[in-house]
Amino acid sequence: MNVLNKYSQFVSQLLIALSLIIVSAAYAGPGHGEEKPTTAQAQTSPRFYAESDLYEAVGVINGKEITLYLDRYSSNELVKGAKIEIDLDGSKISSEPHGDGEYLFRLKNKVKDQPTAITITINDDVTDILAATIDLSSFERSSLITWKSAIKILLYFSLLMAIAYLSYRKKEVLMTNTKKLIKQIKERV
Repeated sequence: MNVLNKYSQFVSQLLIALSLIIVSAAYAGPGHGEEKPTTAQAQTSPRFYAESDLYEAVGVINGKEITLYLDRYSSNELVKGAKIEIDLDGSKISSEPHGDGEYLFRLKNKVKDQPTAITITINDDVTDILAATIDLSSFERSSLITWKSAIKILLYFSLLMAIAYLSYRKKEVLMTNTKKLIKQIKERV
């Protein structure tokens, strides 16, 4: 009986720990509120770079959106109010105003994992065309385990622990049935 009592305490502590882990995984972390992303978060986003004699552009890819940061090559002055269009996979997309020197492009589909050519047409004082290649395979994922897969692992582990607990509680029945099965096998041989 003492072993069963210790085992049930262990299971209850394990369930409490799993509940706390699941609750902390469900917490809406950075990027889900009003706060701006930190530098470390911004560096993990896939990006591309293009330049010409007049402009330089850095594009940051976030799912189905590309944020393009544009400045003048000679002075690093932000380019404000330019009309920009990108050509990605044969479809042309115009920019939306997003801030000083920032231009937002909403894509129909996510950027493919294979190297993809992108052409940026800038209409400001002068028209210029920049070309770059987006290669998402060169960007490592921030983590191999996402919060969704961590929750799945925890749920599978909880299920396994529940099965182990129930089998421990029914071990007498299991042992009796196993002995009967072994006895029947011996009688047939």
